[in-house]
Amino acid sequence: MIRRGNGIRWALACSLSLAACAAAGDDQPDPTVSDRDLALEQLRLELGVQVTMQVGETGVTRRLALASRFAAPGNDLDPAAAARRFLTEHHDAFRLGASDAASFAVTRVDRDPTSDVRHVTLQRLVDGDPVFQGAISVHLTRRNQVFGASGDDFYRISPPTNRKILTPADAALAAARAFGLDDVSLSVVSSERQRTVFTSPRLLDTMHVTPKVFQVAPDDSRFVHQVTLGWSDQDRQTQYRLALVDAATGELLHSHSLVDTFTGRVFTASPGAIPATDGRALVSFDGNPAASPQGWVGSTRKTIGNNAVAATDLNADNRVGTNETQPAADASDSFDFPFSSAQDAATFKEAAIANAFYLVNDWHDRTYLLGFTESAGNFQTSNFGNGGAQNDEVQIDAQDAAGLDNANFATPPDGQRPRIQVFLFDTAQGSTLRQDGDFDPTVIYHEMSHGLSNRLVGGGTTGCLDNLQSGGMGEGWSDFMTASFLGDPVIGAYVTGNPTVGVRQASMASSPFSYGDVQSRFLADVHDAGELWAATLWDIRNALGQATSEQLIVAAMKLTPCNPSMLDGRDAIIQADANLTGGSNLCKLWTAFAGRGMGSGASSPSDRATTSILTSTALPSDCTPIGKIPNLHPKDVTIRVPVLGPTLTPGK
Repeated sequence: MIRRGNGIRWALACSLSLAACAAAGDDQPDPTVSDRDLALEQLRLELGVQVTMQVGETGVTRRLALASRFAAPGNDLDPAAAARRFLTEHHDAFRLGASDAASFAVTRVDRDPTSDVRHVTLQRLVDGDPVFQGAISVHLTRRNQVFGASGDDFYRISPPTNRKILTPADAALAAARAFGLDDVSLSVVSSERQRTVFTSPRLLDTMHVTPKVFQVAPDDSRFVHQVTLGWSDQDRQTQYRLALVDAATGELLHSHSLVDTFTGRVFTASPGAIPATDGRALVSFDGNPAASPQGWVGSTRKTIGNNAVAATDLNADNRVGTNETQPAADASDSFDFPFSSAQDAATFKEAAIANAFYLVNDWHDRTYLLGFTESAGNFQTSNFGNGGAQNDEVQIDAQDAAGLDNANFATPPDGQRPRIQVFLFDTAQGSTLRQDGDFDPTVIYHEMSHGLSNRLVGGGTTGCLDNLQSGGMGEGWSDFMTASFLGDPVIGAYVTGNPTVGVRQASMASSPFSYGDVQSRFLADVHDAGELWAATLWDIRNALGQATSEQLIVAAMKLTPCNPSMLDGRDAIIQADANLTGGSNLCKLWTAFAGRGMGSGASSPSDRATTSILTSTALPSDCTPIGKIPNLHPKDVTIRVPVLGPTLTPGK
């Protein structure tokens, strides 16, 4: 098990001016805590700039945040050079020696298109291999002035205790065996220093093997092979895992599921209604030229394009075989296929594929304009020379036979193809007909938004949203982005037949939940905790409006460290507002967070924390309440679900 955590120790009386402490690490390759404190004190003395420091459970500097009106000097024309210089000159603030600071490589430079804020990911290398969850993200203004930095849990790491013995093929087979796949035969697709790609008839996609260094425990680091592999299990459910295999023994040291699943509470016994008419509209499939310069549809005139490839997956093998449907446009270049709400949705394959293809592309363009661009790790076949890794367009499996009453999204690292699987639903209230998640925009947008948070949080680090709070934020981000795009705070109304709460316990517009319900474990599942985070973001939307809130939420994901607590997410949103608006929404944001128990006096030792959470409805001293801060007691609330029919509002 990988250790998670971001236990907090705040140092409020420090100031940022890191130049004076550059020399300390030259004489001391492993700076102590006192060296870090001295470095921060030197910052205060040199510039007099207020800065907060957050220290994680592993002893790393999790976050340095400058007061919004200050920034560290920076005049490099290249943001990557400015970020590297910052780390080189101020390594003691991160408890790194000078030689360790020199071992970081730039792996991502993302410029936010709205604010021109730059986010540079510096990846720690050991013997040329990346450290798993071992990056430092440096955040800079348009003038390349540093205003903050965040560190993953394991950028400070001891020398590996093992040797590199296994070949990539050995590691691939060891990973397969660890998951009970003993019949995997491998063929090499490509091989280079940092990546070997295999294919196998037993697997659903290519297997990628990359060298890494993994901290198993303090003073126990290992050379490992990171292996990503996907397969269908005995129940025909898709499994997609990231595995870390000991490079000497083949032991499985850590694994992480790359699949985020759309789950919820559906009601099968109550009467309801289905749409009486076909509510679809004829809309453009050309796309936004700023976000999709080649359009959505490629030269084949099928549901194949630069952003997505869509087809049925009736035999659950993740391949477009001869018996699958992948429709082409008609002579009028229109994906216009029949559909009737009075018949089983499985009958209308072409319409379902076209609907899902439209929604995924629409989501792509919306999030692109919010900053999920090529350099931020988005999903495209060609990145048009705009940075990031390409050849990772979304694979859409419509009416996938691998499951029922669900959907999921697998997010491998940048440059590997994600996959959304959408199933039929046979549990809509009061209906004997199956519904299809491909026709429900909330299903598609929710799953796609898992890809957004997985690619942005932690600067592109994989596996950052595993625990109760961080995983809840992943679910909440997905619900919120969906609801905000559609202007509808209910998720899953069509597939459940319930427009009042859908698949959740409550609409986010009337949610009773607070941070105290995570503390008490009343919200003990990531989907439950996600309802709190989504409702908090919906409160922000009500206070700031759709456009501003969506921009802040996406910009804040780029500022959110790996394995975040909800308070880390709160702080990132406040910092994003400082970047985008100069902090004009500060008190409105604090009011929204305080209303859910995440006020200025709240604390949480890690993203796993429950009973150790301290809740707060307090505001900073310079803010007065804007609107009423509710006193929420969800366990005293009875959630009554009226039995009503769904409203189908897909694009086509």
